[in-house]
Amino acid sequence: MLPECSRLNELKSQWPYLLALPPLLAEWGRMRGLAEGWLGLGTETFVVLLTLAMVVIIQRQRRRLEEASITDKLTGLFNSRHLRAELDRQVALAQRVRSPLSMIFMDLDRFKAFNDRYGHALGNQLLRRFARALLAAVREHVDLCFRFGGDEFLVLCPHTQAAEAAGIAERVFLIQIGLPGCREEKVTLSVAVTELKEEETSLQFLQRADRVLYGVKESGRARMCLGE
Repeated sequence: MLPECSRLNELKSQWPYLLALPPLLAEWGRMRGLAEGWLGLGTETFVVLLTLAMVVIIQRQRRRLEEASITDKLTGLFNSRHLRAELDRQVALAQRVRSPLSMIFMDLDRFKAFNDRYGHALGNQLLRRFARALLAAVREHVDLCFRFGGDEFLVLCPHTQAAEAAGIAERVFLIQIGLPGCREEKVTLSVAVTELKEEETSLQFLQRADRVLYGVKESGRARMCLGE
C-alpha cells in the first residue's frame, strides 16, 4: 500500500475523534481571556489544562463510539456484529484452555403476529422488556447476552457445561413475555441449549444451535431442548 493511502486510512479511522476538536478550538480566544482575566492563569498553564481536557473528551468520545458499535440500539444488549467477534474469541479460548462453553439460543414465538396486531411501537417495547428480564435471569459479569436479530436472542456461557447452562435457560424460559392489555396474541419462548464440541468451529457451533432451535420450533414451540 502506498504511504499516502496508509496515512489516509489512518486519518479516516481517527476522524470521529477529531470531530471533538473544533468546538474547543473555536472557543480558544474566549476561554483564554477568561483564564487570564478571572482565574489568573498564565498561557502555559492554560494550554496544559486545555490539552488535558481535550484528551479526556476524546477518550470519552472514543468509548461512546466503541460501545455504540457493539450494542443493539433497541435493547441495549450486544449486537450480532459483536457476537461474531466474541463467539470466535470464546471458542478459541475454550479450546485452548480446554474449558467448556455453552450457548443458549432462543426465539420469541408468534412475535410477528403480536407486532402485526399491536404495532411496532408495542412490539419494540416488548423486546426491550424481554431484554431486561433476560439480563436479570443470567449470571452478571459471566454470561454474555446478544440480540441475534429480530426476535432471536443468544446467551454465551463461558466455562459452563450444558447441564449448568440448562439451569440458566430454565430461568430464562420462565420469563413472562407480554405487555399489560396485550393478551390477544400470546408470545412464548423456544429455547435451545448446546455445548461446544471438541474441534468444532464457531460457525459450526452456531449452526448446530440453530438446528436444535429449529427442531424446537417445528415440534410445537414454547419448549426448551438440550442439544447433543
